[in-house]
Amino acid sequence: MRGRVVIGFSFFFMGGLIMMLIVKNYRTLQTVQDTRVLTSDATSGGKKDLNPVCKVDFTNVYSMDLTTWSKNNKVCSECQNFIKATLKTPYGNTPIFVYPAAQDPWVSGILISSGHFEAEKSSIMFDLLKSDPELNLIDIGANIGVYTLSAAKMGRKVLAVEALDRNVRHICASVAGGGLQDKVTLVHNAISNSNGVVNLGVDKNNMGGTFVDVDSDHIKKLKEGRAQGTYGTVHTIKMDDLLKIRGIENFKKVVVKMDIEGFEAKAMEGASLFFEKIKIVGFIMEWEFHRKQKTADTILKFMSKHNFIPHSLSSAKQKLDYTKSESWGYDVLWLPKG
Repeated sequence: MRGRVVIGFSFFFMGGLIMMLIVKNYRTLQTVQDTRVLTSDATSGGKKDLNPVCKVDFTNVYSMDLTTWSKNNKVCSECQNFIKATLKTPYGNTPIFVYPAAQDPWVSGILISSGHFEAEKSSIMFDLLKSDPELNLIDIGANIGVYTLSAAKMGRKVLAVEALDRNVRHICASVAGGGLQDKVTLVHNAISNSNGVVNLGVDKNNMGGTFVDVDSDHIKKLKEGRAQGTYGTVHTIKMDDLLKIRGIENFKKVVVKMDIEGFEAKAMEGASLFFEKIKIVGFIMEWEFHRKQKTADTILKFMSKHNFIPHSLSSAKQKLDYTKSESWGYDVLWLPKG
């Protein structure tokens, strides 16, 4: 009887010890997930790459502090265990490293399941770029790089600007994975109307919904409770500052895609010299956050001053009425007058 009690106690003790180790490891994994993307097939919607992405062969990454541009050798230097999906473009497929579908259903989840994202907007971008072989892309608010990779796969140069370091690491891995290093220059900064430091707000379950947390009450309201927490800080730059970055001579004639979650008006306030020096043949801008807002007036005045006309983001590219901007679609296409 005593032997049975001892054996039973031993099994109880060993079971408790194993449970403690499981809990400890789970907590450790949760801590690691704050800085690295570690996933399983059950949560990702795709298969985890068993070989972490290390020593990414892509060093064309820059950041600007309050005054100076410099190479950023840190942001993409850590090993990452990303999910590898396939981005399908008219110019061939290319790998794109994504988040777990449960963590980022709106972009990564769609890419995992279909290989495409925002097909209509991508089609407009391709149409604009095809109109002139000298045109290149400036992608402001690049997220994980759908438009950057698509244009690079087309053979065009891309200047991609992204504020969130996690997204920057995904782009680095994807550019290297697709052998597109000679096409892409990547900037890790947020775009604003001044040089400073800002907090980045979190949009739950939407990594592309990251926003600059400055005067952001309206943005948070539209996100309907999804805005939770912060990803930390990042330096802001003006669009005019891009004129001083190495390699800007490749971007004298461009298409611009801008999606910076309601901060587009601030970006315009720091872009006067940019619009004077760069020939912009098309400007695709997110409009959702500006309907019935003062920011709409700022953008409308700026674009009108620089002789740009708003159009619907569709194959028809119909002109839009300046006086009815509260009813414009999710995105707007600005084309130069004449």
